[in-house]
Amino acid sequence: MKILMGLDYYRPNLSGLTLYAATLAESLAARGHEVSVLTHRHRPELPRESVENGVRVVRAPVAARAGKALISPSILSRALSEVPRSDVLHLHAPLVPAVPLSFVASTLRVPIVVTYHCDLKVPARAGPRLVETVARVAQDFALDRAERIVTNTEDYARHTPALADRIEKVEWILPPVVAPAPASGDREAVRRRFGVAGSPIVFFLGRFAEEKGLLVLLDAFAEVRRRHPSAALVLAGATDLPGESVLDRLRPSLADPASGIAAPGEVDPAALGDLFSIADVFVLPSINSTESFGMAQVEAMLAGVPAVASDLPGVREPVRMTGMGEIARAGDAVDLSRAILRVLADPAAYRRPRAEIRERFSSETTVSRYEDLYRSVAGPHG
Repeated sequence: MKILMGLDYYRPNLSGLTLYAATLAESLAARGHEVSVLTHRHRPELPRESVENGVRVVRAPVAARAGKALISPSILSRALSEVPRSDVLHLHAPLVPAVPLSFVASTLRVPIVVTYHCDLKVPARAGPRLVETVARVAQDFALDRAERIVTNTEDYARHTPALADRIEKVEWILPPVVAPAPASGDREAVRRRFGVAGSPIVFFLGRFAEEKGLLVLLDAFAEVRRRHPSAALVLAGATDLPGESVLDRLRPSLADPASGIAAPGEVDPAALGDLFSIADVFVLPSINSTESFGMAQVEAMLAGVPAVASDLPGVREPVRMTGMGEIARAGDAVDLSRAILRVLADPAAYRRPRAEIRERFSSETTVSRYEDLYRSVAGPHG
């Protein structure tokens, strides 16, 4: 089958959406499908076309930027050449060029599948919400023309208006989570490499974006340190985020050697197993529906680390499904600190066998579900 995926950012960008799309694309290619990705050339040094791990990647030059939104008029011309030779167009939303891509596909009668990763919300302090408004209109245009819509969980689908209004077209498929690589060194060596001192260790992995709840986590960590004065907090993830990073507001804490906070920045995925190996609890403190699941908490569980997640639709599901952690009220630092402390009081009580977690979140099952979905919309000639 010839599958064309459309998304704003692809590798080497690191985000949950990018990792999801890349993992799915490469897994499908490994099963013999012809998979192409149409995306933006978000860095000028990236090739306009390449083959990466069996996936053909086509990058349209970027003409303008609005925060993290990329504007590329040439993506339409690329779509006009790529869509006609595809059996399915698979869009990963939020997606700025959702209108031209879905218009071309619907006009040419190429079936559309949309994976709705999350809502798009612009922080109130960022000023006019033009980007959010345009993205919402584009999203609705694509959703209305899609044969099928995919999201991670039924919980998120039924609590998200854009999906609930079209629930008859929605399927929930768990994301393709890749287990972190085994730790490569002893715990003390890992601590030294990442500049981590103290214990127990609270671990966060994700973009330094406002919606990730890092400021809430810092307040909660202050409460944790009242019970565990030598506790450490590790904040790993991308900090260079146009228009949305909270790094500047974190700098005072990061600069204080007595804070117990280490921020190693963006970490090579191959080294994540090392960080999980020293963590006592993983925390996903997201504050709104721009988080719909949080694959990193499943990675933590696969590494034997219990998780504390916000009580948000979809985000709470991995803990609910496994019992491997606690759920805290979104945006509530006091409740978050209490949940962290409950886990730290007896981490072993929350751990589950790795095989049990792996079976529940099987990436092979996810890929097979997508194959079935593509075949159902492409028909006998797909």
